[in-house]
Amino acid sequence: MSPVQTSSGSRTLLQHADPTERQLEFLKALENHRFVLFGGAAGPGKSYILRWWLVLFLANAFQVLGLKNVHAALFCEDYPSLHDRQISKIEVEFPAWLGRLKQAETKEFVLNEEYGSGVLALRNLDKPSKYLSSEFAAIGVDELTRNPQNVFDFLRLRLRWPGIPRTLFAGATNPGGIGHSWVKNYWLDKKFPPELQAIAHEFHFVKALPTDNPHLSKQYWADLATLPEHMQKAYLRSDWNLLAGQYFPQQLPIVNGVRLEKWWPKWISGDWGFAHPFSIHWHTRKEDGRILTYRELYGKEVGEAELGQQIRDSTPADEKLSNFYLSPDAFAKRGSANTVAEQIGDVLQKAGIPRPERADDDRVGGARLMHQLITSGQWEIDGSCQKLIECLPTLIRDEENPEDVLKIDATETIIGDDPYDDVRYGLKSYLVAKGPPMEVKIERRVEAAQFTDPTSEMIFRNKWTAQEERKAKPLHFGRKWRR
Repeated sequence: MSPVQTSSGSRTLLQHADPTERQLEFLKALENHRFVLFGGAAGPGKSYILRWWLVLFLANAFQVLGLKNVHAALFCEDYPSLHDRQISKIEVEFPAWLGRLKQAETKEFVLNEEYGSGVLALRNLDKPSKYLSSEFAAIGVDELTRNPQNVFDFLRLRLRWPGIPRTLFAGATNPGGIGHSWVKNYWLDKKFPPELQAIAHEFHFVKALPTDNPHLSKQYWADLATLPEHMQKAYLRSDWNLLAGQYFPQQLPIVNGVRLEKWWPKWISGDWGFAHPFSIHWHTRKEDGRILTYRELYGKEVGEAELGQQIRDSTPADEKLSNFYLSPDAFAKRGSANTVAEQIGDVLQKAGIPRPERADDDRVGGARLMHQLITSGQWEIDGSCQKLIECLPTLIRDEENPEDVLKIDATETIIGDDPYDDVRYGLKSYLVAKGPPMEVKIERRVEAAQFTDPTSEMIFRNKWTAQEERKAKPLHFGRKWRR
């Protein structure tokens, strides 16, 4: 980053920004990489250095390349966040000799003429399509994980400016949020879709922790220490393997090589999709009452009859199935005299597999049931169900309805929630009709009782367990006396 003289001629803009050692590492990374992510924890000054980097970029475009009126953009996920994290700070932080903040219908910081009159556009991402005709020489996104992957792809299309040979993109973020999975894939795990393989070397992550910021107050450190453990791992230690707001535990009940007995009841569930993936799973209930999800079928752009054929081919001839719970959208008319469900059912019926029936679509109830099944040890997943195993740890709570799982569409690099929806249909529909396992019933009663005393909880757990065991025992009748 080339130094730029201020009006006093004695200090550079970089000196005025006074970056920490880790923030300076971030600035230098942008000299060698086009896509740089900074942060991964709370408190290292992510938002601060993001806005100062863009100002330095604009000033350097004038000083080094002689370009005036260059435009860069600083984005947040919505306007309240943009105002709180950036605009309100710029109002008091950027000196008058550097430029002025224009707050008309759109907000932007315009550098003074001696710095090239560059424009830092301050924008929100509530509707990214409104920037379809925009061009920016550099883009920064504050809290990148608050955005889905398609927003990143869209913003990359806006990176172009006459005379700028190397446009740049930088993000600052914490773990968690709707974009956690794809951001982690790109910058930490180096997992890229085919179209990004050629520029994979341009992605770079600069990890920054609160300990990298000497300006934090003692009160801030005290507040961090009072956070719940899962939040401390994410925001204090930058643990990307534990999502804040994660709905399901990271340790899934995965088993391998379970022998399926013929007398165990078995059924199928499915989430229909053509443009987005379809997902099918097979389930059984073991002698001890535990549910086992043991087979998976997953794909995309497969027609109704062909999907029915794939389900039939995946089911052994001697495997008897009692039900097939399919997503409700498959029962709507779809460009044919028959519904998707009917077309799939016509193929399955010939093989003796049940026709699809409309699944129970209680989202909150299904999510809570799956959570209870995991925590009570009453659900197992065969290791061959790779898409389901990949999907569940990425799911987070919906901020507007914390009891529900946030809806996430699949992309080239994000698994999405289709395997989850599919299994939710299967478990909720079957267990509502047949009754949940004993342990789940007990967990629900304990949750409803809201015990504060561990001893009382243990006493009532034992009492309710004994009651459920008595209910489950078969009735015995003595032999009648005969004359």
